[in-house]
Amino acid sequence: MTKTKRKIKITDKVKQDIIDGMSQGSMLLDLCNKHNISRSGVWRARQNDEQFDLDFEHAATTGILSFLDDARQNLENANSRDEILKRKEILRHAEWMAEKRLVMFQPMQRAEVKVDGPMVIGWQTIDNETVFGGESLNTRARKFIDIQESPQKITASNNV
Repeated sequence: MTKTKRKIKITDKVKQDIIDGMSQGSMLLDLCNKHNISRSGVWRARQNDEQFDLDFEHAATTGILSFLDDARQNLENANSRDEILKRKEILRHAEWMAEKRLVMFQPMQRAEVKVDGPMVIGWQTIDNETVFGGESLNTRARKFIDIQESPQKITASNNV
């Protein structure tokens, strides 16, 4: 006899606990296990609730900074060689997450340009032409979030 998994509705209380946990540096998988829900269920809840999605993104970026701070502190407090190596790898992973998700950790590309005459800088708008080929998606786009932006600013910029 096979057991069927019943779908568990993610309540507002669970959503708030996920947001609070993520902002404190907890991993989504740990929070899912705590509430006996799946990561795909959280993904569906984010797709269906735009405010939860925005709050989740903001909590994730804040949580990455918390995770990064904890990883650095744990490396400083490591005692044995094996513990130092383990903590060093965790710190590298935290730095990688920060580089991927946070604007302040993005590498800056700078170029020095020498011009020997007049120069016009601008861009050309393409009207009535398809810029992207293939099928279009009817979903919100993801963007890097600056940690200083509040969720209200993010909401306002996404509604433009």
